[in-house]
Amino acid sequence: MMEPAEFSLFGGVDPGEVPKLLARFDAHEESFEKGELLFREGDVPHEVGLVLSGALHVMQDDFWGNASIVSEVGEGDLFGASSACDPVPALDTHGLALVPTRALYLDTGRILNPPPGAPACHVRALANFARMLAGKYAVLNRKITHTAKRTTRGKVLSYLSEQAALAGSDLFAIPFNRQQLADYLEVDRAALSKVLARPAEAARAHARRGRDRLRPLDVPSAEAVKVQSGDLPSKTRGGSHFRCI
Repeated sequence: MMEPAEFSLFGGVDPGEVPKLLARFDAHEESFEKGELLFREGDVPHEVGLVLSGALHVMQDDFWGNASIVSEVGEGDLFGASSACDPVPALDTHGLALVPTRALYLDTGRILNPPPGAPACHVRALANFARMLAGKYAVLNRKITHTAKRTTRGKVLSYLSEQAALAGSDLFAIPFNRQQLADYLEVDRAALSKVLARPAEAARAHARRGRDRLRPLDVPSAEAVKVQSGDLPSKTRGGSHFRCI
């Protein structure tokens, strides 16, 4: 299990200085069981969270209760950073623990406002914080790119193409099961299933014609068999495997 000094927020900081920073940032740790909420709609944030272990989904519900996954936050990642930095009246998202999760909460005001003569370690942590916050916006922008596609098929292929590029391989896993993927891409699950099934049925024909194709491993084949979410290692928390052919 990793400790705070090992995470990107404290990159470049002498490990011996980290406890001092934690005290300066009024840090406190909390633990959550699977299915518990780390934060709720309506909370007024003044702290940023750092996931020490486990993972959560940041989710948003519309007026009728339809859920959308905004992002997945894993070990070493921040959550609630943008809301804590911006004086919003209340959160419109909630954070759902996917597995037992430990989180470290830090006072955002203390991070962002180093006093005169603040030690170099504080300045380094602030720079790391800004870098991680920029990464969060990049993740959100990628989701917007996917969901802006006009069709369910376009959204699916945009997301899977990105995941293949990030994995650097034609065989890769995603952190979502089918329902979660539908919630993330903001599409109907039945429509998503049709899109995922269609390439699988035509995969071999396209491969014979020499076309590059992205497909889920939905059907048993000589090359591979789809791993169902219940068979995945616990670290993946459910998901699917895909192959580019």
